[in-house]
Amino acid sequence: MVNLFRAEWRKVFANFRLNSFLVWIFPIGFFAFYAVMILFSLFSEPMQAGVEYFGSGDWTVDSLATWDMMITFPSNLFARMLPLAFMAVVFAGEYGWRTWKNVVPRTERWKLILAKMAALVSLVMLSLILTALVSAVGPLTGHRIHGLLYEPAFSLPVLWRFLFDTAKLALISLLSLTILAGYAGIAAITTRSILGGLMVGFGFSVLDAVSLGMLGLLGTVLNRPSLINLYQFTPTYNLGNMQSWLMHGEALQTLTAGLAPLSTTPGFWLSAAIIAGWFVILIGGSLLLFQRQELTE
Repeated sequence: MVNLFRAEWRKVFANFRLNSFLVWIFPIGFFAFYAVMILFSLFSEPMQAGVEYFGSGDWTVDSLATWDMMITFPSNLFARMLPLAFMAVVFAGEYGWRTWKNVVPRTERWKLILAKMAALVSLVMLSLILTALVSAVGPLTGHRIHGLLYEPAFSLPVLWRFLFDTAKLALISLLSLTILAGYAGIAAITTRSILGGLMVGFGFSVLDAVSLGMLGLLGTVLNRPSLINLYQFTPTYNLGNMQSWLMHGEALQTLTAGLAPLSTTPGFWLSAAIIAGWFVILIGGSLLLFQRQELTE
């Protein structure tokens, strides 16, 4: 299984053009933004003010906020599109390039799918780690150049606390990306095309992210406001709830726009169990569909 993961990693990592636009765009984009802003701030007072404006004044906060792109609504609605597109293209590309029929006879199908998902998720996680690093170093550099306060000062307790918080958010982001891999896998395996994989995968992701509003609207139309409680079973809610428990020690407080409040506030482990159930549905569904496909034609 390890050798299979390495093979998939090399194959995915070597696709430089696809990775540049859909994976490395996060750290490269953030680096370019801060580099240009810092450079212009050396010659322009308004840009110097921008250095302070685009930093919170706390390098740990700026770095940790990066992970919200994969977790928190509404930022996750758009930020997850690029990793999802990357996963869908890689999965569906195997059909378009007709490479499955050459690989499948030599490898158990379930191992092949799991190794590919693991390689895709790992590459995006590496991109996010680099982005979080740039999000801390970029504002820190700008503030130091202009003598602006940028706390907290480096110390062992601060560093350990920062690394611990980063690990917690990285875990939730890893779960979120695994959900996306499940969406991409089912979409690509079902449609067998890059365009179909993209459209269906995007549809799954958007439906998940906006499910609160849709359930609220449906409950109003049907005069059954309790339908909004179904939101507690969605990946978006439970990932946010797990993040809230890890970072704040309390359940996620969800705004329901004047509709019926959520009937319960699930604990961390209940949300973790629901996410595990989604893994079984999405990844298990991908494996089942792929296992029954005819790939030799």
